[in-house]
Amino acid sequence: MSGKPNATVRIEVFRPGTFTPMEGQSISYSAADLKAAADAYDKETAPAPVVVGHPSTDAPAYAWAEAFEWDGIAERLYADVGDINPSFAEAVRKGAYRKVSLSFHRPDSPANPVPGAWYPKHIGFLGGAAPAVTGLKNVQFAAG
Repeated sequence: MSGKPNATVRIEVFRPGTFTPMEGQSISYSAADLKAAADAYDKETAPAPVVVGHPSTDAPAYAWAEAFEWDGIAERLYADVGDINPSFAEAVRKGAYRKVSLSFHRPDSPANPVPGAWYPKHIGFLGGAAPAVTGLKNVQFAAG
């Protein structure tokens, strides 16, 4: 991926399993949950920003999720990320952020734009912090 604002990159963001987020309560996600989250995503109505860490305000946005796709063969949820800030792309290329952590709106959350399904809230890029979801590929943006 280049640092151009209109470039898009596909990254691995989640997998099925039981994980314990920072809040401490374990949550299980099935393949069906993740496929439903990908199908429910609507970037026009409720876009998921790319942020650093997990800020409570989901800001600032360094890029935006264009789409999510469930790959049943790989058993991974992927995000197509676009409108990427060039300086953020450069920081990722230099290795400042190698891991991602996807935050969801819970199916029963009043803030969820699609009640009943897990809905992508933001994609947090992590520096030195370990993500709750292990086993995902490191994020890489191609040079220039």
